[in-house]
Amino acid sequence: MEYTYLFGYPNVRRSIDISESLKDMQTGEKYQVNYRGKYRPLPVIEVPIELPVYRIENIRTKSLQKQWLALHKELPRDLFVNDPFSIESQEAQHQILKLLVDKENLFKTFKENDKLQQTDPLICSSDGIIVNGNRRLCAWRELYYNNRTKYAHFQTVRVAVLPDSDPQGMYDLEVSLQIHSDMKAEYVWHAIAADYQEKFDLGIDINVLADKQNKKPEEIHTYIECYNYAAQYLESIGHPDEWMLVDKQWEAFKKIIAGRRSLINPGDKELFQEVTKAILQTPVVGDRLYNQIPKVVSHLAVIAPKLQEVFGIAIQEESDDDLALLIGGDTNGEKTTSAQIAEGLRAADDPVLIVQTVKAVLDTADALENEKRKKNYVFDLVMRAATLLTNAVSNLDDSMSKDGVGKQIENIEGACAALKDWIK
Repeated sequence: MEYTYLFGYPNVRRSIDISESLKDMQTGEKYQVNYRGKYRPLPVIEVPIELPVYRIENIRTKSLQKQWLALHKELPRDLFVNDPFSIESQEAQHQILKLLVDKENLFKTFKENDKLQQTDPLICSSDGIIVNGNRRLCAWRELYYNNRTKYAHFQTVRVAVLPDSDPQGMYDLEVSLQIHSDMKAEYVWHAIAADYQEKFDLGIDINVLADKQNKKPEEIHTYIECYNYAAQYLESIGHPDEWMLVDKQWEAFKKIIAGRRSLINPGDKELFQEVTKAILQTPVVGDRLYNQIPKVVSHLAVIAPKLQEVFGIAIQEESDDDLALLIGGDTNGEKTTSAQIAEGLRAADDPVLIVQTVKAVLDTADALENEKRKKNYVFDLVMRAATLLTNAVSNLDDSMSKDGVGKQIENIEGACAALKDWIK
């Protein structure tokens, strides 16, 4: 009995069928794209919906592939690497793409208008790897396979065929067509970060990568740092590689990385990490999540003893004897205290109480700052006015207009008289 292929014909068959379709094409339809440095009119053909394969290297699904393996431990760890065109890897990729299709309401779009036809062609390599349009193909397959009569118009799909199957060319095309066009709307941050991390692991120079992506090297580094920190965070909360849990926390991770960079003491970094982990798990009510994080950095010295008090963490005084020094014992008491508080927080495992305690400290600090601003309000304005007047005097020039200046001076003199009476 012949096997029914749903997620891509075998490699040789794909190549042969596409080649023959190109020879026999009747319409002469072309689709213009910039591929490998030049604009090319790609021939457009119609193929069975079962023929193409998903591009496993798709940047959009890099982190989600890790999540899929984390949630399906029975699958081989090299599922997406060993043979990307195998039936198993293509079926898994289809399920991953379904997550995105559901999330972006593509199913709803085509279900609500079951007569909606394909407009732009998909783009595939010469051997049938879909470079652009993986989500659309997934949605159409899902609809067609579940109701072949109602969605008979998806029995075949139109594809614009590239002249080759060059991996770097396909990668660059994906970047130019999708990421650069609208990165925030199209790609979740950790998918982009996973790609940068992969390229870095392969030894690709960050400066070269940044140049190709039209980014600064520091931006690439930030993505990689955030990705690694997020991976540690997911591991620490018992959900390794479940990347959808941090879809909306890009701004928070950027603030965390910036905060960690500003801290010098390793113990402070450790404590900061425990506090921000709790904030990520229990967003603070009444303020955006990432707005709390810089405040934690600036008030960590006040937050630390309060957390110690609330959680009843006993601090062990470190020894400063010669033996401790000899074996490399830490003689920085502040560092040790912060590290011990961090350890106590990990043992307590109560993110809600951590957040409540931190929020109380920050609310008190904000109230004190507001009171201070209120007390210094008049002084701050008078000092600002004095600075402006001094600048005006030091830049006097006969060519400048004098119209209205006298009237303003009278106003200033009146205000100064009122202030003098007030301070008596």
